[in-house]
Amino acid sequence: MVTPLVHMGLGYDDLLVPALVHAGFETKDLILVARTDANLAWVRQHAPRATTVRLPYAAARRANVVSGLAPHAALKRACAGVGLDVLDLLVSERALRRNRVDTAMNFLNLAAEELESVIAGRGPVLALTEFTVTSELLTAGLVTHHGGLATWPRGIRLPSDRFGLIGAPKGITLWQRQVEDASALAAGEEFICSWRAEQGRPMGFARNLQVETGQEVWRLATDRVKEFAVDRGANLQLPRPSDYARLPWLNPVKARLNLREYQSRRWDPLPERFVFLPLQVQPESSVDVMGQEWRDQAYTARVLADALAPLDIGVAVKEHAHFMWRRDPDYWPQFDAHPNIATIDPFADSRELMRDAVFTVTATGTVGLEAGLLGLPVVTGADMPWSGLANVLTLGAPDDLTAFVAQRGWESLHADRASIDEWFVHDYVRNSWEGLVLDPPRVAAVLAPDNIRKVGVALGEAAASLGHHAGNHAGHAGHAGPAGTA
Repeated sequence: MVTPLVHMGLGYDDLLVPALVHAGFETKDLILVARTDANLAWVRQHAPRATTVRLPYAAARRANVVSGLAPHAALKRACAGVGLDVLDLLVSERALRRNRVDTAMNFLNLAAEELESVIAGRGPVLALTEFTVTSELLTAGLVTHHGGLATWPRGIRLPSDRFGLIGAPKGITLWQRQVEDASALAAGEEFICSWRAEQGRPMGFARNLQVETGQEVWRLATDRVKEFAVDRGANLQLPRPSDYARLPWLNPVKARLNLREYQSRRWDPLPERFVFLPLQVQPESSVDVMGQEWRDQAYTARVLADALAPLDIGVAVKEHAHFMWRRDPDYWPQFDAHPNIATIDPFADSRELMRDAVFTVTATGTVGLEAGLLGLPVVTGADMPWSGLANVLTLGAPDDLTAFVAQRGWESLHADRASIDEWFVHDYVRNSWEGLVLDPPRVAAVLAPDNIRKVGVALGEAAASLGHHAGNHAGHAGHAGPAGTA
């Protein structure tokens, strides 16, 4: 018997639990890991018979500082399961790392032991867990160690109306579908032909453009206030009370002040010859967790700029235009102080920049996918699906850029159009399904019954690889969650 597990979070529960019902599971068979006490009200309403795991926040705060800091066996198994070490778990997640080290370490050990107690001995577990907060990483690692599958549905960006099941966190890998789907291959072939001709921005970009404004700032802040109202600062994986004044993604007033500052900032002209380094959103799991040593993007820029200076090639650093309010203005002096770094207009067209650049560097960003499909040289900081392209190189750490530049490594990064198209259709889009997986609170179409059914089909396929056989109730999402009115 396959056991379904969902690591809970804002919004996604309304998509994933009904989708699991479509896949043939019953809510009474679920394991629900509650990240916050606010999740418990959802469980009581929509899945009261599920097994609920509460994380040991209070117990972790009672750490005896004399006892020493050492990873216990369960924590070691969790780390091995996700390919990370204990240091990665301590520093990758913003909220946890701001606690005392003894408290954070105690939480890692206690949470791993609590999670393993409900995962071990159940047979294969299909875990839907994002790879952002520490408890999600622990869950994924333990499920993997005990023979299950830890994955998360996520849009593949190109095409933007399809999603895959990703594994993590050391880079991003697409779960390899076990069945042949002619419609997926056809979608890939149709898309790559039209995209090459138009190279338009994905639909997801337009959707984000509609919400990454003041509306988005208020939404994020409101979500956190709701969490804080229940947990009252006791949750080690949520912001502290003081953070609501200090951090721009929690404080709409500070976010607006940041935007005003950026609107008046003078951005640098583009160097004549340059390497393109678009900054990724932070805090965010794809760079902070999956990027590992690449999470310090300012350090990456400095190492790259130092290496390129003797060649008279600059570094063009571009902020993410629709998230720049997340970074305070004091982030930029370290770039301004370097003579070989140009901080360019955030609203410059990334497509033109990647085409004109000597090469592009990104830790885990999808600009690597777009540049890769154009046959342009790309350096990534973690294994990504597009790392399989001959014109894309993965380096283990920013310091490796020094040797790469000295050897003019970009000159050997080439791929012909036929091999790129073959990879895109048969290795990338083949392992996806039609449907939308975005942030559900932002896009109502994600929670539409037909879209939930599509996600359920994907989850059912993944569960079948573990030996699951859907029961007669598959397809009745109305029995689980607000999308079907429980």
